[in-house]
Amino acid sequence: MNYTKTIREYCEKNKDSLFDVSYMAADYFSMVPYKTFLKIMNRLEEEGVVITVSKGVYYICGEEEFDLDKAIADYYIGQGDGMYYGYKLYNKLGVTDYKSKTTEIYTRRIGVAHKNIGNYSLTRANLYFSQDTKRIITALELIDNLDNIKDYDMLNYTMVRDKFIHHYLDHAIESVINNIHYKYSTIVIFDEALRKQGYDNKFLSNYKEMVLNK
Repeated sequence: MNYTKTIREYCEKNKDSLFDVSYMAADYFSMVPYKTFLKIMNRLEEEGVVITVSKGVYYICGEEEFDLDKAIADYYIGQGDGMYYGYKLYNKLGVTDYKSKTTEIYTRRIGVAHKNIGNYSLTRANLYFSQDTKRIITALELIDNLDNIKDYDMLNYTMVRDKFIHHYLDHAIESVINNIHYKYSTIVIFDEALRKQGYDNKFLSNYKEMVLNK
């Protein structure tokens, strides 16, 4: 196989998109030795096919003007690839107006545990971000980080938290707690809230079986 030709063809078909080497090397081009992969990307950059965005992250040049915010949202969040958390999420939900300089993202499209691109902080979570999954993560994030959310509105916080807990579904929880770590106290509070809403659930017992008994 001609590695350079294969990667070049991929770039030709995916213009105006990011290219995360750690993710692509692990998931799509594992047959290419990593050092060779990096040399190929350097060659493609010299040819103007890609430009460096951050260490190990390139933008495939095309017709559009490069927009980092749009490129990151498209590539790392996309359709089920990730979601915002932290203050970007809290602001969207109306929990707080406090603005953070850092935008945090959970994504399955990085091949390492953490990656920073400018003011973006990316954390790997190897799961499909369906609406059900994102609702559970949202509720757990709100509970897990309550003590750290600056200037939050308690009334709005409680309403939003309970709304997302109400959408709880058993089938969506296992992948979440196997890929994102939450404090045990968070799990207990989540379980208590489910019971208050009338759920006859096995959330806490399932959590203990999946995590505590490993």
